[in-house]
Amino acid sequence: MMNKSFYRIIIILIVTLVAMWAMPAIVKKATSAPQKYPFVYYSSIIEEFCYREVEGKKTTLRDASGRQYTEAQFDSILPMMYYRQLSTDGRMPDSIRGQAVTMPLIRQKSFTFRYNSNETSAPNFGLYVMYESLPKRLNLETPDDVFRMKEKIEFIDVTTNKVNHEKSDLFTQELEKRGYSFPAQWSQGILTIRKPYDEGYFTLDAEGKLFHMKMVNGRPFIRDTHAGDSIDIAYFTMQAVPDKRFYGFLFDTEGSMYILEAPGYHLLKLDIPPVDVRNDDVMIMANMFFWTVNVIKPGGRYTYALQNDNLTRVDEAFIAANRDNWDKASQWLFPAYITLKESNTKYIGPQIHFATWNAFILNAILALLCFFLIKRKKEKLPGSLWILLTGIAGLIALSIVSQKE
Repeated sequence: MMNKSFYRIIIILIVTLVAMWAMPAIVKKATSAPQKYPFVYYSSIIEEFCYREVEGKKTTLRDASGRQYTEAQFDSILPMMYYRQLSTDGRMPDSIRGQAVTMPLIRQKSFTFRYNSNETSAPNFGLYVMYESLPKRLNLETPDDVFRMKEKIEFIDVTTNKVNHEKSDLFTQELEKRGYSFPAQWSQGILTIRKPYDEGYFTLDAEGKLFHMKMVNGRPFIRDTHAGDSIDIAYFTMQAVPDKRFYGFLFDTEGSMYILEAPGYHLLKLDIPPVDVRNDDVMIMANMFFWTVNVIKPGGRYTYALQNDNLTRVDEAFIAANRDNWDKASQWLFPAYITLKESNTKYIGPQIHFATWNAFILNAILALLCFFLIKRKKEKLPGSLWILLTGIAGLIALSIVSQKE
């Protein structure tokens, strides 16, 4: 009898945990909707944010002041975005803000950057490709080896799977000569061959110093950027911008965001509030006059307009996130629920989430009903308390186990 009661409790617990995952997942699938924000771009003509909003088949083009525009008018106030269309129509101005503009110049000074919060939690396989940064031909060529970097740097032939000790020792000695302290914390670069040029990798050593490492004419090029002398570096992501103005974006441990300028490794801070690298997404659309910076946080999207030359803020806007039906349903239906996917990643990692105390109102009602409906007296109190604590999940578990008896 004791064993039977023990196994019954274990089964109830297991079924409750499964229901705490399955029921919220079903409800979320039925009630949650993806967050949508209107497209926004800062106008170098009217010096305001301009929005493209799409609702079904209706598209609204407006600026921050509420003025609405036709498609052709919208193109004209955003020449840095729609320069190809304006050139085709013969409406592209020769100069903007007192500066001559050409299509090659616009392309050279424009770029788009995206940072997703799951980047920092994505698994790192630890194998990298070192391209020749000064190739004899115009196109980059894929080398015959890869390298790994932790306690030391090792180059491995992809055909034989053997370490090239001569090349490995050459790079290791140069790194240590320049003051690099192993083991490496991380190394960041652009792995794909589809990039306009190669600047190798930026690697953070054991002491928090950021080094620039690449291969030039088959030999190591190692430089201490000294960026770690002034900030505590948290993360770096490279960006191959057409004009080679900077190497990439740096985040410090306080959430401040910088560009690492080329070729002198000077830090230039973006005039925006701190970014949470684990929870926030960032998108930048830059041109020769202004950068439009979108920072998407759980509460909404913050948009900043920065001057291109010094990255100081000239305007800002905020759009609050829509609270979907899942937020409303979860706070009343589930006091706690389980997810199998880690937040802001695509990887498995069970987590328990606690909602508001509102859910205990429904739990109390269910517990009272069950107290009067449960026939066996010795199960009334423990069954009702279990439902009070676990809600619908506990009710499902007790119902299933009762049906099996």
